[in-house]
Amino acid sequence: MPRTYCFIGPSLPGAAALTEGSPVRLLPPVAAGDLLRLDVRVGDTVGIVDGYFHQSGSVRHKEILHLLDQGVRVVGAASMGALRAVELEPFGMEGLGRVHAAYKAGLLEADDEVTLLHATAEDDYRAVSEPLVCMRATFAEAVRHGVCDAAAAARLVDVFAQRPFGLRSYAALPQAAAEAGMTPAAARSLRRYCVDHRQDPKREDALLLLSRLGRSPDARRPAPRPRQPVTHRTSFLYAWQLAARHGDARSGALGLLRTVQLFTEDYPAHHRLMTLRALASRCAGECGAEVPEGSETAYAVRHGAHAGLYGLPPRAERLGFLAGWTAESERELPLSERLVLFLVRSSRTSLRVPWDETAMDVLDRGSVRAGAREIVERAWRLNDACGLGGPRRRVENLRRDKVAELLAKRWRTPLADLELAALDRGFSSLDQAVIAARPFYLLARYDPDAVRLPPVAPRGRHGA
Repeated sequence: MPRTYCFIGPSLPGAAALTEGSPVRLLPPVAAGDLLRLDVRVGDTVGIVDGYFHQSGSVRHKEILHLLDQGVRVVGAASMGALRAVELEPFGMEGLGRVHAAYKAGLLEADDEVTLLHATAEDDYRAVSEPLVCMRATFAEAVRHGVCDAAAAARLVDVFAQRPFGLRSYAALPQAAAEAGMTPAAARSLRRYCVDHRQDPKREDALLLLSRLGRSPDARRPAPRPRQPVTHRTSFLYAWQLAARHGDARSGALGLLRTVQLFTEDYPAHHRLMTLRALASRCAGECGAEVPEGSETAYAVRHGAHAGLYGLPPRAERLGFLAGWTAESERELPLSERLVLFLVRSSRTSLRVPWDETAMDVLDRGSVRAGAREIVERAWRLNDACGLGGPRRRVENLRRDKVAELLAKRWRTPLADLELAALDRGFSSLDQAVIAARPFYLLARYDPDAVRLPPVAPRGRHGA
């Protein structure tokens, strides 16, 4: 008899109770390698709702393609599943629900629209932040009921979109509303409405998928494969293509880059300079201007204004959002420096720039590459010796809080500022840094000197 699986977690806490008696076998959020470990055959169905979101741990596109090649039907919705379905529909993966439809129509573009911070499975994936896609839906209902106008709702979405996904919540709405030009009274009214009438399209789509998997006869039938696929290239697909070219965390250049990001003491200075130069180059290309040597910072700031992130000259009363991108100890820095910190830390999301390809250049330095490779090899030898390479005990299962504490100590950063420290090292989030650091946890904890790398930043700042 055909079997049905579904990878699900924070999009639908309590899914097990809701599907009691259903033929669907529930599994935790999907990670790299999980699909290849499934015992599936022709006619089986795999549903994907939730999964790990960063390329060193996220499910590979080629894993899904492998299932499709085996005659397994793969259906996605709500979160990771919706994104993968948009990318792989031309190859036979199916998608359903509002979130998938919005991505497919181009109404949503950023991958972090569906991302949130949440507790562990033991705590039933309790949400710590609010997905932006849910905030959009809730604000739309508020507009429909006359609680706020459409223009104010759009400004609020823009404000929250500029914040790291872990800082998006209705508790943060008063500050965001002030940045969006709303009065305190209007903000309080809207916050009360949002708390009492929260919309959750991710949950709705997850329920829809489980319902289809549990009762539809079609859910047992393999999906057809179109002949001429044209793949949507979201940042997830970019990450997979990058990993395919440069290998995995254990053996490829991408893993070496992550090692340099994690353990090179001056990597933040290198990343800052690389980012400002790249943004200045973009500004020159779009405006047709020459960038004099030493002027990278000024042109990078100008590019941020051209992209609509802020106006120039900068005015403090219009830049309240900088508080979400700076540590408390940085709040007294000159406004110009705080603006540069925002650009460096937000460029992956606010300007949708994938930096990894450019960052690979650091591996052209032989000593850096050799040092990183030695660390990777030593870390995995230790992991294998401790039994962390098998299917039951995996480095991916090392506790997030323990790895974060190690990074805070290594980077000499307070835990409260660790998210920003991860951005300063070129990671898209602290979660991505934690995922990248897990394979090195044992080595870095018990032999700290074994994970030291030579400096990579130039001695002069060259306008950065």
